Amino acid sequence: MPDVETVLETCFIELSKEYDIEEVDSIPRFEKKIRTHIWKVQIPALVLDKAEDVEVYILFPKDFPYSMPCVIIPDDRFRYLPHISVKTRKLCLYEDGEVYDAKNIEGLIRDNIDRTRRWIENYYGRDNSNEYAKEIRNYWNEQYDGENSVDDHWILLGNIPTETCEMPGVAYVGKNLKDGSMHVMNVVASDENDKALASIKLRHKTRGITVLYIASLKIPNEPPFSMTGQEVIDRISDNEDRKTFKKYLNHFGNVNVFFSIGLNYAVGGIYIHDLKVNRNGYRKGALTSFKVFTSFENKNKKLDRLHVSIYSDQRIAERTAGEIMKDRRFLIAGLGSVGSNLCYYLNGYNNAAFVLTDRDWLTVDNIGRHLLGFEYINQYKSYAIAHYLQQYRPDRKIQTLQINLQQLKKEAINEASAMFICTGDVMSEKWLINQMLEGFVRKPAFILWLEPYGISGIMIYVNPEDMESVKRLRDKANDSFIDFCLIKREEYTNEEKLTKRDAGCNGSYAQYSANDVTMFLSTMFPIIDQLLEQPSESKCYRWVGNIGIATKKNINLHPTSEFLKNDLQELPV
Repeated sequence: MPDVETVLETCFIELSKEYDIEEVDSIPRFEKKIRTHIWKVQIPALVLDKAEDVEVYILFPKDFPYSMPCVIIPDDRFRYLPHISVKTRKLCLYEDGEVYDAKNIEGLIRDNIDRTRRWIENYYGRDNSNEYAKEIRNYWNEQYDGENSVDDHWILLGNIPTETCEMPGVAYVGKNLKDGSMHVMNVVASDENDKALASIKLRHKTRGITVLYIASLKIPNEPPFSMTGQEVIDRISDNEDRKTFKKYLNHFGNVNVFFSIGLNYAVGGIYIHDLKVNRNGYRKGALTSFKVFTSFENKNKKLDRLHVSIYSDQRIAERTAGEIMKDRRFLIAGLGSVGSNLCYYLNGYNNAAFVLTDRDWLTVDNIGRHLLGFEYINQYKSYAIAHYLQQYRPDRKIQTLQINLQQLKKEAINEASAMFICTGDVMSEKWLINQMLEGFVRKPAFILWLEPYGISGIMIYVNPEDMESVKRLRDKANDSFIDFCLIKREEYTNEEKLTKRDAGCNGSYAQYSANDVTMFLSTMFPIIDQLLEQPSESKCYRWVGNIGIATKKNINLHPTSEFLKNDLQELPV
């Protein structure tokens, strides 16, 4: 393939036969000189059904043709149309991730020109209100002439209200991780008892705020979406809402107001700064905030606008699985390397609750293969994991405990959809199986552990409905489930061969890497997901790991049929 420079020259010559094209070194309205190829193209189009040449600039990025050219229209007539940035005047002609023939450069340029012409003819002078409503977030976020940039540090927890109401919220200082700059984050809840809001209050130093949601306030159908004080009043269609707004403004002086935008699935807002009610020529108390808001300089002053992101089960589901998953409650006992990383996988269920129990603290020695890192050292593992999960979803329902599995109340166990036993403690496992046999525990359990050096990983699925298997598992538990291990029984009698000790009593540990944990759990998680959805009889699954290490360290394995690293084996129970 010839170099791009040569191909562009050829395309320029060919296209110049059909279009008025000129190579330039700048674009009107752009102060910076752009160090790449720029063509000024006169595109013939029907503008309000009249033939006209429209001046368009095509910018070819440095990585062209593997990135699309940029089509820019500086002409002010077209700035408030769909699919064009008000600020940059760049057209959005293709979906992200568009696949095209990078070898056919002339065809690609022609397609950009054709799409630009159709864009002009389809949108200029037409009713585009439906287009704006469908993608209102993009257009609402634009900065229109004479106004400040839209403040996007606002989140609404829960569903959009259906009636005018006051909503509680909190503000706290957030930090930009790139440059360390600070900004105020504002979180508002449609329900004053919102669990996510409560979680945020625990995690941050906050101050209380309130927001007024006005149900009958409707924004313009088309850009610009900037509004003045008088326009806000005019756009509140309900008299009672107008009275409520007046009362609210007079009470607080400076207020935040939310309202629905687009097709009732997005929220925008305005911020009204402190209003100067004490003015020369007026007695003290003669002017109210509302009066000042609708008169003097404020009447025609553009208000600061807010972009509000919605955080709700419905919105999260819509952007992920496409539906709200059924409620699940996971009990996880043991939050070491296996249990903590398992939480990462289980957190993918968009409607999950957790009961986390572990008596230990996170230490420096743990972080090499634990889900959590340095900042959580000297924290209880249960609290630390809860904090981590609520960083993703502050509305997660999480109960934290610092007790052994055996100390859990039977009611708490049976409220779970499933249990995950990751303690590495055979006595806990034996206790659980005995409780199933006695009928006290009625929910299925997954028992997971890794063998030393990550030679294998085992997961036993125990279903209390399958009582015959549970009886067999009781006997196997008495033998430490040794028959499920890939390492031979006699090797476990030599503690020094399989474990290390460097901390006195209770300081022994098995060596395996974080990578071993990840590969083990990623192999088992599809099975876990299937069994959660469709419970079956009790089963045991074994992941084959670092069998090469066994040879190097002279560790004897159970004779089995041929197997390879990362094989998955199903074993009878």
